[in-house]
Amino acid sequence: MRKFGAIQVRDRHLPDAGALILALAGFLLLGMRQAFTVPLTFGQSMAQAILAVCGAFWVLTRIAGARSPSHLRLLTGAMALYLLASLVSYGAAMARGLPPKAVVLADRYVFADLTLASVVFFIITVVHSRRALELVLKGLVLGGTISGTFALVQFGIGIDLAPQFRLPGLKAEAFTLVTNLMREGLSRPQGSAGHPLELSAVLTVLVPLALGVTFSARARGARYMPWAACTLILTAGALVTISRSAVIGLGAAVLVMCWRWPVKRMAALLVGTGTVLGLAALAQTKVVSALVSSFANSSSDSSIASRAVGARYVSDTYREHLWFGQGVGSYPALDQPVLDSQYLSRLMETGLIGLVSYLVFLFVPLILAIRGAQVASRSTAELSSAIAGSLIATIVIGLILDTAGFAQIWYLTWLLIALAGAAWRLSKLETQLLPIGNQPVAALPSHERTAPPA
Repeated sequence: MRKFGAIQVRDRHLPDAGALILALAGFLLLGMRQAFTVPLTFGQSMAQAILAVCGAFWVLTRIAGARSPSHLRLLTGAMALYLLASLVSYGAAMARGLPPKAVVLADRYVFADLTLASVVFFIITVVHSRRALELVLKGLVLGGTISGTFALVQFGIGIDLAPQFRLPGLKAEAFTLVTNLMREGLSRPQGSAGHPLELSAVLTVLVPLALGVTFSARARGARYMPWAACTLILTAGALVTISRSAVIGLGAAVLVMCWRWPVKRMAALLVGTGTVLGLAALAQTKVVSALVSSFANSSSDSSIASRAVGARYVSDTYREHLWFGQGVGSYPALDQPVLDSQYLSRLMETGLIGLVSYLVFLFVPLILAIRGAQVASRSTAELSSAIAGSLIATIVIGLILDTAGFAQIWYLTWLLIALAGAAWRLSKLETQLLPIGNQPVAALPSHERTAPPA
């Protein structure tokens, strides 16, 4: 081990155990249906149980006296504001009184968010190198690729393989598989997700991550074709859900990521996309025709009409509990119109204060990821830019999907927020490392350097 100022550099031949655990949890979260639960865990899936243990471990180490400054006060403050708004809304609703079913849902919501907050701190603590960050992203991408493959098989030949992908010992909770969910004459698959809309959201958010892993590997001269193949599967899986949010989300992600791309890469993307769409149009491919029709016929679409009903209801009633809402997590139990929007749900449940806190909670990590991509080394910058692209896709998808109501996309949102903080901290570290000869330490492979503990 060598020391350069305050920076310790040592060989790392094996990835951190914490990053491996997170990669496994991410793979199980997205690759396996969350209706398969671990016995004696109150309905938690294997991935949720692993993440809960990680969060509990972090809390116990703090109680035992461990201290590790995260240097992410802005992100910590945004999360604290979000949690405080939820807790104040919870307290105000309990003081007014809620139906028993609403109380149960509110309790679960608050407990889940507190658990996820501890997971965020665990991630920030253990992901302290480019290698660890990339490992966690790879776990998420591989899990999504499994789900996307299931979706493509189901779409192509009508066989649903997702129920067969189940670890021994897990039990299947009561779960209604979405059936006869057609759009533009095509049956929409759900892969390992709980609904085709959730599948579309998850795969759309993962495409930028797969691109980031691909470009990062290529920048280091490592194998990148397997990750490029994952990108294609994720993209195809998102498109066969015939979801408008997939197209809009991917477009928003590209806009956020492309500002730092080489001109050749952007040109290749435009030419490749145009060629594929042109060939698909000439061949009258059903998926492309259905996507075009879904936009062209949006004025008569029943899902958009349903969202309009929910939006009008919110406009008419949100002032009844303007500041703190009707109670965090309680909306589904109060016999109200379906909203299909995370922002409208947050407004109704936690009021204006809760909505603002949620927006801050989303945009702070987005800004950190964008800033990290500006100052990091090329390989790390690709990962940080990818996280920014995924976050903006998540923000866009929240307009038309109640993300907190779906386990996979909600957990993925929190994981991305934590990884954005870890990527920003890593990029800052790379700019602070002292030079060795004519080569900055930041240019060294990640296994040859170690960041200070989080």
